[in-house]
Amino acid sequence: MKEKLYERIGIDEIISLYKDKPVIKVIQGIRRCGKSFMLSLIEKKLVEKGVQETNILNVNFEDFENAHLLDSRALYEEVKKRGTNGKKLYLLFDEIQECEGWEKCVNSLYSSKTIDADIYITGSNANLLSSELATYLSGRYVVINARPLSYKEFLYFNSSQDSAENFNKFLTIGGFPGLKDMMESETQIRSYLEGIYSTVILKDIIKRNKIRETGLLEKIILYTADNIGNIFSAKRISDFMKANGRNLSVETVYSDLQYLQNAFVLHKVQRYDIRGKKILETMEKYYFEDQGLLFYLHGFKDTYINGILENIVFSELLRRGYQVFIGKIGDTEIDFMAEKSGEKIYVQVSYLLSSEETKEREYRPLLEVKDNFPKLILTMDDLPESNENGIIRKNIREWLLEGSSSN
Repeated sequence: MKEKLYERIGIDEIISLYKDKPVIKVIQGIRRCGKSFMLSLIEKKLVEKGVQETNILNVNFEDFENAHLLDSRALYEEVKKRGTNGKKLYLLFDEIQECEGWEKCVNSLYSSKTIDADIYITGSNANLLSSELATYLSGRYVVINARPLSYKEFLYFNSSQDSAENFNKFLTIGGFPGLKDMMESETQIRSYLEGIYSTVILKDIIKRNKIRETGLLEKIILYTADNIGNIFSAKRISDFMKANGRNLSVETVYSDLQYLQNAFVLHKVQRYDIRGKKILETMEKYYFEDQGLLFYLHGFKDTYINGILENIVFSELLRRGYQVFIGKIGDTEIDFMAEKSGEKIYVQVSYLLSSEETKEREYRPLLEVKDNFPKLILTMDDLPESNENGIIRKNIREWLLEGSSSN
């Protein structure tokens, strides 16, 4: 049975910006975030724009049916056979890193004088794509970041309306698209998330980087999950491990955290000194690509609610195209200072402004900032939007549903 192709925000933009442009389109992101799905949508859009289906070659290199194309020479010959009559080909290569020697093949297809091809590729490892593409395809590609569903997309995929109940579900299980078919029980959900986690850890991190101390890698992941929204350093993790009888060097912690970032499991967010206008090199925060991984790792706990909400807001800021930092001003901290095209936005995230003490704590850092860029406090309070001293407080669900997110 053919799967229904739900729309995803950003596909039309990919087509309008990059179709037939002389650049290779690189779609990268964590496994199961919807990269294959996006390629299917791109294929659908191409056909709608008049491209003949026979001119499209869509290859998933993790599908056993395509095992004969895992060698780059065989892949090149297959494309060459299809493109000898001068027709324009549209090449959609999914999980391209599984094809041995793919980078030279793609470069040859791009540079060919006899094959006219518009090329779209996906991959699940940032380091693989960036290093090899930089070597073979310098200046000839654009990177498109694919991510799990936004809250708006989550509602659409599940044919649901915005409500406290549905947001609590999104807050808990996250936005991996495949979960839409796994909603019957928590057991199904956890099994699905376990499959994603295990595949990423085993295939994209342990196997690719030849990690031997797999238990220590798992402990680093759990430490990060337990400290979501908290500032810490690699040395702090190393000291924590040593205090618990496991010798782990700072260098190993840094390496493992980088592997997790390369596989799109984690994002490192550096601190930015707002008054000094410089990035601080020590003590950072880490957020997960999707809060569903947090749910898999430690279930839902009330004590993690602020960190989970921060994680959701951070991911949404990335979707909206911002570069994100932790803002430091004096002895206070602003959860996020986000920049895009010379514009800034300052964002505080709080579960509830349940007391004057909490309210003062959240407002004070924003009041210290003297520029005229927008300043927001996002909470779960079910109250009308307010504006005090130029600081806008609004419900986090309403903010997540504003405008459109782009991949």
